[in-house]
Amino acid sequence: MNPLLAVVALAVVGGAVAAVSIRDVRAAILGASAVAVASPLLADPLPAPIGLAARLLAAILAGYLLWIAGRDGGIGRSATAPLTGGSRIGWPAEILVAAAGAVVGWSAHGLGASAPGPMLASAAGFAVAALAVTPLLTGRDVMRLGVGLILLLHAGLLVLVALGGTPPVLEELVTAGLVAALGGAIAALAMAARSDGDGSLELTVEIGGRRQRPPDAHPIDEAAGGQPAPVQS
Repeated sequence: MNPLLAVVALAVVGGAVAAVSIRDVRAAILGASAVAVASPLLADPLPAPIGLAARLLAAILAGYLLWIAGRDGGIGRSATAPLTGGSRIGWPAEILVAAAGAVVGWSAHGLGASAPGPMLASAAGFAVAALAVTPLLTGRDVMRLGVGLILLLHAGLLVLVALGGTPPVLEELVTAGLVAALGGAIAALAMAARSDGDGSLELTVEIGGRRQRPPDAHPIDEAAGGQPAPVQS
């Protein structure tokens, strides 16, 4: 086992645990960004410099856009950074979930056939995928769902590396574009959610009841025998 790959795998899983466990939206963004930055390094051999640089820049750009959407500064009615859902079972339980996923990924490496990629990539990919399930199924705010999507994307990329080996340059460039686009889309949705209503990241916000729309037709004047009332200028 390569000790450097083991450290990278621990960083990926640790970032995923932080992303799904912590309610502070900025800490969750940092955890998801750690997963995005460390995932391209979990390959043996490392990708070509151009592809690796594209992946790292895309991960940093996506994390920066998410940080802008989640920082404090008076977006909507909130002057402080909002909170995300966080884990309902706590980070120790999330670590156990990640450990169980890692065991499954390690055991299922290659899916019964020889695979050129590292076993640690398979273990980390299954662990991150296991952690992504809960935010996707129970998330009620934009950022928590976005974190789940980011983790699921990188889990799939890690399993792909485990099965197919180090990706070529073109594949890394396409993946970099996908990572940046996903981060930008989640950031845009988070900004829209914060600007609508009370400044939180909730998907739906109840704002003081439903507004009554005035009738389009002229009101009926009962005193005038049911005739339309005169329009006031």
